[in-house]
Amino acid sequence: MTFWALLVLILLLSALVAYLGDRVAKWAGKRHFRFLGLRPRQTATLVAVMTGVGIALFSYLGFLLVFREARETILEAQAIREERDRLKGEREALLRAKEAMEAEAARALSELNALRAERKELLKALEEAEALKGRLMAEARGLQAQVAALGKEKARLEEEKTRLAALLSEKEAPLAEKERALAERTEALKALEEALRRTAAEKKRLEGEKGRLEADIALLQARLEEARRERQGLEEELSALRGRLAEAQRSLAQAEERVRGLLRQAEALAGERGQLSERLLRLSQGLYLGEVRLGAEEGRATLERVAERWALLQGFRGAELLEGEVRGPGLAVLEGAGYRDGRLLVRFRFYPEKKAFAAGEVLASATFRLSTQARHQEVLERLGEEARRRLLEAGFPPEYATFPSPEELARGLALLQGRKGVVRLGVVAAKDLWTTERPLLAYQLLGGPPGPEVPLPTQKVP
Repeated sequence: MTFWALLVLILLLSALVAYLGDRVAKWAGKRHFRFLGLRPRQTATLVAVMTGVGIALFSYLGFLLVFREARETILEAQAIREERDRLKGEREALLRAKEAMEAEAARALSELNALRAERKELLKALEEAEALKGRLMAEARGLQAQVAALGKEKARLEEEKTRLAALLSEKEAPLAEKERALAERTEALKALEEALRRTAAEKKRLEGEKGRLEADIALLQARLEEARRERQGLEEELSALRGRLAEAQRSLAQAEERVRGLLRQAEALAGERGQLSERLLRLSQGLYLGEVRLGAEEGRATLERVAERWALLQGFRGAELLEGEVRGPGLAVLEGAGYRDGRLLVRFRFYPEKKAFAAGEVLASATFRLSTQARHQEVLERLGEEARRRLLEAGFPPEYATFPSPEELARGLALLQGRKGVVRLGVVAAKDLWTTERPLLAYQLLGGPPGPEVPLPTQKVP
């Protein structure tokens, strides 16, 4: 129904209320009715007001009955508001995660700027070391030239050794001093070269640290983008859920129509039901005859007695147990395998008695982020399938591997009601589980770190 059509309907309804109220008030005023000691005019006004209220009430009820979409919108307003509040909470959590990532990125950027400033200072120191090295090399070349000149001088002095022995002894002391100075400057040059190598190594380390910081920034940006995609996925999931709700409502209407047709067919087949049920009971394969718990000394003879009793109760002449040896303790499940000469053929499945799981042992577990109730039910059903598989592998009869029941599923959903964040849920044995007894299992919240399926592994389990 469009907005303009609804507006026209409201205007017409208002005009009808005003007109009928006026007519009823005039009608009551002309007849001078009195109600509860009121004057005729006051009685007429009261009648007009009550008439308008009644017309408005019946109009509202008729509006709800005629327009199905408006009725469903009004009735489901609370559920829609709760879904909106839940989505707002998830949006705030995503915004907080985004702010934390942005703060981490800002911190990493500030550290990168500090490292860049430190790198500039080291480069400046390296340039000064290079300049000092050049000056020392120039001095070393000057000293080498001086050494060459002194060598020539020494050769000349050796020629005049006999004549200048005293003068040579005086010159040897300054020459030794210069040689020591040359050795000291050579050592200083070696120390500067070692410092230069250390500076180059530190430069390489800073460049590696810069690369790691840039990789961390890229990783943070990727996580931010992943959070944005997850938010978009949640919005798309909400739209899909609304579409599935409308489709489910249409399917429900079609199912109701099919149920009515099936009821009509059931009424038509009610006369033939008694005869067909008796014949199908005698001819069915896999007729369930019950369970027999065998003691340590019991075996095939016990099964034959139980099968004979069940066959007589079902209307057969007797029972014939198919071949197979069995010895207790354990549990035997009897099934029908057809009949022959009026006697029921019976086969059995034997499960030895053993302790499969201890009390408190976890049969299945999962760590997940809480979202919608449909998602919670899906996780609970998946854990139930895993628990049933474990029970079958441990040697339980398929008739005992029926977890979870509707009541256990409702308890599991109630266990997750009102919680937020990441939880670890498991299927736990409530007592020691033996293969000859029906297992008692329950959903329980478990402790421990989140598993690999959690999107944010740094978040703690509540």
